[in-house]
Amino acid sequence: MNKRYGIFQVPVRAFFSGPLYRDVALRWQGIAFGYLLLLLAICWIPGITNIQRSFASFVDNEAPLIIDQVPPITIVEGRAFIDGPQPYTIRDPETGEALVVIDTTGTITSLEQTDARGLVTARQAIFKKSAIETRTFSFENVDRYTLDQQKVYHWLDIAKTYAAPALYPFCVLGSFAFRIVQALIYATIGLLLAALCKCRLPFDALLRLAVVAITPAILVGTLCDAAGIHLPLAGLWFFLLAMGYLLFGIRAATGGDGPSFEFETKADDPA
Repeated sequence: MNKRYGIFQVPVRAFFSGPLYRDVALRWQGIAFGYLLLLLAICWIPGITNIQRSFASFVDNEAPLIIDQVPPITIVEGRAFIDGPQPYTIRDPETGEALVVIDTTGTITSLEQTDARGLVTARQAIFKKSAIETRTFSFENVDRYTLDQQKVYHWLDIAKTYAAPALYPFCVLGSFAFRIVQALIYATIGLLLAALCKCRLPFDALLRLAVVAITPAILVGTLCDAAGIHLPLAGLWFFLLAMGYLLFGIRAATGGDGPSFEFETKADDPA
């Protein structure tokens, strides 16, 4: 049977159309992951645009307040040097919190000796990733390099232009992997919902219905993020929304006129 609705009709009709859900269950082929990937690719455009805008604002307005504190650091044959008194501290311009301490004299050799998040010594740079994890970068293989404010500004200008486009495919694919797992779980729940409705649908049909059922939640979430609206307990509400549409889709697929999967009701049992 040829399907009646194409993928570009799904985002709008997923909010209200029983015939769409019936068509997806009975006439669509495959598992609708191609549609899901396309939907996520479109829905991530506003999000990645916001990321680009926020990062550009940081680079233009906030980063200079930190970068202007960075002294020229020269590394020669694996050893770092700076001019001026040490230890030298780079601080958060708003809170005054110590961000990075630079000490190539050996007075401070570990993060435990300071409350800063990072430490640059003569031989290495140490940064606190979390309360229990740190990262260390050795200068051992550096023959000669100079880090100054001009280079940092250059790197940030490149990042401001290319960081968001570079992140975009990772954001899409990461959310795609998450939604695949979500759809598989919801389709499994759909088996229970179908049993409660005393009807039967194959798992691939339930999987397609699950993909369409999460479409409203994806679109509402995208619009809220774009508008800067925070929904309390958003995960719970979106789960309930998806479950409601999944049940709606199951009932639409197994009732009404036209081709249907077999109903298994008590009325079919011998008296």
